[in-house]
Amino acid sequence: MTRRLTKVVALVLAGVLLVGSAGLAGCGEDEEEKGPEIIIGVLTDFTGPACFAVKPTIDAFMDAFKLAEEKGEFGEATIKFITYDQRTDYSRTKPGYIWLKGQGAVMMSIISPTDRSILAEDFGSDEMPVIGSSLDEGSPAHPWAFSGYGSNGHETEAVMQWIMETWDYEGTGRNPKIGHQGWVLASTIFHQVGIDRMLEWYPDKFDFVSLQKAPMGTATWVAEIGNLAESDYIFFSTVGGMTTTFIKEARDRGYTGAFISGTNAFPGFWDGVTAVMPADELYDCYFAGWMPWWDADIDFIDGARESIETYHAGDASRLRSSGPLSGWQMGVFGVDALKRAIEAVGAENVDGSAIRDAFLATNLTVEGFGEAWQFREGYHGLLRQMTVFKWNQTGEDWEDIGYPWITPWSLQ
Repeated sequence: MTRRLTKVVALVLAGVLLVGSAGLAGCGEDEEEKGPEIIIGVLTDFTGPACFAVKPTIDAFMDAFKLAEEKGEFGEATIKFITYDQRTDYSRTKPGYIWLKGQGAVMMSIISPTDRSILAEDFGSDEMPVIGSSLDEGSPAHPWAFSGYGSNGHETEAVMQWIMETWDYEGTGRNPKIGHQGWVLASTIFHQVGIDRMLEWYPDKFDFVSLQKAPMGTATWVAEIGNLAESDYIFFSTVGGMTTTFIKEARDRGYTGAFISGTNAFPGFWDGVTAVMPADELYDCYFAGWMPWWDADIDFIDGARESIETYHAGDASRLRSSGPLSGWQMGVFGVDALKRAIEAVGAENVDGSAIRDAFLATNLTVEGFGEAWQFREGYHGLLRQMTVFKWNQTGEDWEDIGYPWITPWSLQ
């Protein structure tokens, strides 16, 4: 009995020592205690037709949070990003959202307004705040969706407004002729909504030629170019290689009018155009944008440059694209909102409701923009004003033509 009791005591003491050792190891100086983790989900096209511009956009968005975290702006909280590749395949939108939610995301970045339109009912029931780039045309004031700027329709309103205000009606003796080249996706429909609004409001100021919609991946454009040949301006709502091949074929077939797009088609994919087009054929190319361009000497651009130099050094193509600027803008107001949510409830208590409240209270004055960054009642796009840029064939870059900031008519 004595021998058996001795063994029991020895085993108990060994167990105590092991527990004590494990506790001591957990408190070692080499193991750094982590603060609360805040998970942000990203649902977008990483490998599909829009990825060329979307990847740098999302990189800039995430880089804004990385820089802020490295500078200690979130206190002890750490930010974790989880991504899902939607591939511009809308059958993947809902499964991707459900998977990200299941990974613990308390906020998401979903760039495409079409994706957000598909998921609109889920945001409210899940109390999921969502950041996007352009506003969802069908839900401009969704209580849980917050976009960097206005809708595709607002872009074309601004384009039509600029054309109307700069067209020489007296000298030409006629109205400008407007055509629209798009694809069989919702973004083209949303852009056409803005054109139709302006045609309804100003029926005597424009002659609309036609809307052409092509399947994704179209590379030859005989019919479309023929149908749009008389246009003074052809507006683009396609992206990627479709835009490149259309412009090249149109010039080859003798089209001498102007090309124009919103924020995505030209400034996001222009390297593809310049790679296949002679410089002297890239005349009268424009885009309407929500943000200053890379040559502006302002803190906003400096911050975007810093993020590229820090995380993507050597990739000069990012400094020729609108994608990183859109992503940086989303990141700037996203970081601002998250910081205020942490201050309000504590990092360990941050949830969708706290982040949504912070978004609604956004009020930033940023140099280089026409007005303060705010989410207004009835309109959850942070920016309302656009300006126009023209391709400088000699300087081989986009330049601000100096036109005053344009507020689309429906937002005035």
